[in-house]
Amino acid sequence: MNRYSLAKRCLAEALGTAWLVLMGVGTAVISGAIPWVGVTGVAIAFGLSLLTAAYTFGSISGCHINPAVTIGFWVAKQFSYRDVLPYIGSQVLGGIWGTTILFLICMGKPDFTTANFGSNGVGIHSPDNYSWWACALAEFTVTCGFVLLILSVTSSPALKLSAPIPIGFGLTLAHLILIPVTNASVNPVRSLATAIFTRGWALADLWIFIVFPIFGGVLAGMVARWLQEPDI
Repeated sequence: MNRYSLAKRCLAEALGTAWLVLMGVGTAVISGAIPWVGVTGVAIAFGLSLLTAAYTFGSISGCHINPAVTIGFWVAKQFSYRDVLPYIGSQVLGGIWGTTILFLICMGKPDFTTANFGSNGVGIHSPDNYSWWACALAEFTVTCGFVLLILSVTSSPALKLSAPIPIGFGLTLAHLILIPVTNASVNPVRSLATAIFTRGWALADLWIFIVFPIFGGVLAGMVARWLQEPDI
C-alpha cells in the first residue's frame, strides 16, 4: 500500500507535469530559435525536466506525469485501476498550469504569438512536412519504446534508485527523432496543454497525439507484463 494519500500523489503529478511542460515547451518556445540551443537543446531540456521531476516527485507518486505512462503501468499490472483517472486528471491540470505560466511569460514579448507555441502537428504543421500516418507511426513507436523503458527500469530493484537517469536520457532520445516529425509529443497532456492556446489546426490534429501515444503505452504495458512474468 502506498504510504502517501491519493491527494498528495495527485498534487505531485500535477506539479511534475507543470514542471515538464514549462521547462520543456518553454525552452522550445523561448530559446529554440537560438543557434546553440536548437533541436538538440530542446531535446535535452525535456530530458532534464523529466529527470529532475522524477527525483523530486518520484518517491511520492512515481512521477508518471504522462497518461501513456500511467496507462502502461496499469496494463502491466503495476498500478491500481482506481488511481488511473485521478492521475490523468492531475496531469491534465498540471500541463495547463505549465502552459498558462509560459503564456503569461511570453505575453511580455511584444511580437509574441501563439502560432509558435510548441504545438504538435502533422502535414503542413509538421516541422518537416511529414504525413499524418508517418507522424502517427512515429509517435506510437517511440512512445511504446519509451514507456517500456520506464516499466523495465522501475521494476528492477537494482536500477530503481537511478531510474530517473535512463528515463531522462530516453525522453531526450525520443525528442531528437520526433521534433522534426511532429514537434515531439509522446505525452497526450503535453499536446493538449499547448493546443488549447494555439487552437485551430493544433486542436484539429490533437487526436493523433492522444490516441497513438496511448496505444503505444498500452502495447508497452502488454510487452512488459509478458516479459516480466516468470517462465516457471
